[in-house]
Amino acid sequence: MALPQAKLTCGNLLERGESAAGRTAKNTGIVEIPHQTVKRITCIGSGFVGGPTSAVIAYMSDVDVTVVDINSDRISAWKSASLPIYEPGLDEIVQAVRARVRPSQHFDNHDSNTGADGATSARRAKLFFSTDVDQAIVDADLIFVCVNTPTKSHGIGKGSAADLDFVEAATRNIARVATQDKIVVEKSTVPCRTAQSIREILAANAHPGVRFDVLSNPEFLAEGTAIRDLLNPDRIIIGSMPTSAGQRAAATLVEVYEQWVPRERIITMNLWSSELSKLAANAMLAQRISSVNALSAICEATGADVDEVSYACGLDSRIGSQMLKAGPGFGGSCFQKDIFNIVYLSESLHLYEIADYWRAIINMNEHQKQRFTKRIISCLYNNLAGKKLAVLGFAFKKDTSDTRESPAITLVSNFVAERARVAVYDPRVPEDQVWRELLNNGSDAVMLKRNVSVCRTAYEACMAADAVVVMTEWDEFSNKSVAGITVKREERMPLASLDVNSYSRPYASPQGARHDASRVLSSHKLDGAASFKVPARKGTGVVIKDPSNGEIKTFASQRPSSGSSPMQSPLDFSASFQSTPHQTPRLMSSNVNVNIMPHETLISSQQFPGEYLTSAGFPTGDEIAQVTDILHSTAASSTEERLEAAEITSRRATNTKLDWARIASGMRKPMFVFDGRNILDHCKLEALGFRVEAIGKRGTIVSE
Repeated sequence: MALPQAKLTCGNLLERGESAAGRTAKNTGIVEIPHQTVKRITCIGSGFVGGPTSAVIAYMSDVDVTVVDINSDRISAWKSASLPIYEPGLDEIVQAVRARVRPSQHFDNHDSNTGADGATSARRAKLFFSTDVDQAIVDADLIFVCVNTPTKSHGIGKGSAADLDFVEAATRNIARVATQDKIVVEKSTVPCRTAQSIREILAANAHPGVRFDVLSNPEFLAEGTAIRDLLNPDRIIIGSMPTSAGQRAAATLVEVYEQWVPRERIITMNLWSSELSKLAANAMLAQRISSVNALSAICEATGADVDEVSYACGLDSRIGSQMLKAGPGFGGSCFQKDIFNIVYLSESLHLYEIADYWRAIINMNEHQKQRFTKRIISCLYNNLAGKKLAVLGFAFKKDTSDTRESPAITLVSNFVAERARVAVYDPRVPEDQVWRELLNNGSDAVMLKRNVSVCRTAYEACMAADAVVVMTEWDEFSNKSVAGITVKREERMPLASLDVNSYSRPYASPQGARHDASRVLSSHKLDGAASFKVPARKGTGVVIKDPSNGEIKTFASQRPSSGSSPMQSPLDFSASFQSTPHQTPRLMSSNVNVNIMPHETLISSQQFPGEYLTSAGFPTGDEIAQVTDILHSTAASSTEERLEAAEITSRRATNTKLDWARIASGMRKPMFVFDGRNILDHCKLEALGFRVEAIGKRGTIVSE
């Protein structure tokens, strides 16, 4: 999907910043300090922080960004159609700025890209991926350190202190390779005063005459909304030494961000405050989750509804509504690790009561997982042996493929320990990732192989199940009556214009994922009868709407028969074709001919997995009409509108709701649903014969 080129200029942002209330005196003059202008950034580390951050900087600024990693498989994935991580909007941004040549060939090329037909595109390649770490360090003006900082698994501080091996290795490599002055930006989440260690290592190992300035620039990304957080951040924190050199370095990084971030949101402070602000923010967010989860236990015992209690509390402006959703416990790579960092720091400073306070948040989180497990066992007559439990969702939250510290890992492991048979389904998590997480959690490999299966559909997972356990709040699992795709009228926009002659890749889900759902690519008004091509990998569908009568035309190609090679040649649409919104033909040929009349509009090219052509099928006419309504609106001009487009694309990918009646027809009786995320309409499920249990709520009352 090609994204619009319009963006806020540096001048506009500065103008907005001058009139904004609350801009501190400390920030006002820093950009006036003489400083270096960054042309090239290198990001060491291509994970959940480094990859998206680099992509957005390349997209929103005039800086060339190279992402490097010693993991060649991960770098290859970043260069491929299947990115190694999933974030709504990330694929579109990467495709817009990703290079198709090596960085060394492109760093000095500041001209626009020239296509195969000689046409020049408006957006040149500015994002590069490489395993040549040393060369990228040499080329860079500024270096982001975005490496992993896991909790130590050995020695002093085991289980709580941060393991800084990767940070130190990256720092020593920078000092070894760099032959010119560099600005080194600590972006990984690290304990307070880690920047001092980085400064000392760089100074001790630097080549003669080479100077390093160290900044702290913590990330505040929430997985599932990382692209929105990067494009429209609440704040950008930049920590520096209180010296003239430190302030010049900070001004250099400020200039990069203010190309799209309002100036009043870019806050400068000292190094140690910047480092601690990241840990403090995550600890406070985790504290809110553990607090509402503690209240959920009281609600279950008293008959109160935790959603209603949370709503009432969230109306208090001093509290707010964010992070007050009860669930099976928080997960992800940050909350637990960062709280442990604060615990270890407090103990190191002999602040033991403070350490105990923060450790209680972790203890509450673990208690919530075990409490939910015990409730499930109790409802299933205190015996899980031989029973099948369908676990819907394995990611720690929706709209991400991240499974680190996911509560589902603990619950599945507990079920296996009780000799239950467990069927796992997640729309975005690859199968090998599920196995890896369960093995790393200490589960017995033999028992896992015998008792756990990873399914391709929710229906497969729920077939003949005794209970369904909802662990991730994916929209497709919910049966609540909400619109599938809704956008405010003033925010509606075409997602992109489609060059049907040059478009050559299908929508790809995360590497290893089992299926792709539909992707809206474009709204393209045809001036006459057209012949064009779209890729024919797996199942391919195209939807056409005739605005004269509102008729939706859809068609698809069948997947190859078992044992045959996948279709590689594109589909050629050039002859007549007829269908209706409710009848989608299954065309067996890899060369499908379709005539599109001059007055018709190409709504979307859609990718479906071959396995799903018969079970899930194409979207309904109503669903397509919703998308069409968005596509036929005015063009976007703001960052928020461009992001809305990317999120619409992502939501459509998991927009098909589960048919809970179909699930009920295949389950064993009595049928249990354990709503770990409170995303289900319990009355509707009870009408289908389910017994429903949810965190923070009383369960179904069984009639005598």
